[in-house]
Amino acid sequence: MHLQCGDLQVAWREWGRGEPLVLIHGLADDHRAWRKTLAWLTLEHRVIAYDLRGHGETNLGQAEGSLAQLAHDLIRLMDALELPRAALAGFSLGGTVVLRAAIDHPQRVTALLPIATSSRVGRVAAEWYTERARLADQGWETLAPALRADTREQFAGAPAELEAHWRLRQQAVCDPAGFANACRAMAALRAQPLDGELSRIQAPLLVIAAAEDQLCPPRAAEAIQAGVAAARLAIIAGSGHQVEVEQPEQLSKAMLRFLADPRR
Repeated sequence: MHLQCGDLQVAWREWGRGEPLVLIHGLADDHRAWRKTLAWLTLEHRVIAYDLRGHGETNLGQAEGSLAQLAHDLIRLMDALELPRAALAGFSLGGTVVLRAAIDHPQRVTALLPIATSSRVGRVAAEWYTERARLADQGWETLAPALRADTREQFAGAPAELEAHWRLRQQAVCDPAGFANACRAMAALRAQPLDGELSRIQAPLLVIAAAEDQLCPPRAAEAIQAGVAAARLAIIAGSGHQVEVEQPEQLSKAMLRFLADPRR
């Protein structure tokens, strides 16, 4: 399904019933990255997942290379779906998007779940994002070998999942310019980290980390937790960065426990 949201034709899907939960995928993925969590999440919630700007079946539009724009895209989709408020869960890049959305639009968020996410990037990570954007600017044939190697590295702890996720990424990055746009948004966190703005988040927050994540390790989650009053932290055992694929049941149940807790 598609909805016109400003300059975008946003591809989105919906499953289940209950209070709304919007899922935002990571870099080089699309809404299907959440496929293994749906068995649990859709029994308790109206789950909505969509493709970020320039990913999957959502067009690139007038891209600005900023988290603020990606967060505004999310709010526009909620407007189009007539969702005044919703719980937001984002993986990696998607986690920074939901943090930005909760900072800029606190009244729209009932609960916040950034997963395998960082609120800042260091010099090495910023250089990595900048280099990947440069490769993407040259087209798919230049980007593909590096993206394939990145995917292999990310799934080193779950090699059985590698080929299926690589097929997904070949489709999700059909427009390398969308990948480059998101890379530039993440690289900007080097100069403009979210840390100083986290205190503006009003929604109950559970930050989730994967115990064996080398890209966004638990200390990145601890930094987010420290910036938000009464935030909680959950660590998923036995998983690297791609926790929504590697440990979908553990992840889903941690999310559902938090969303069901009236003490939020």
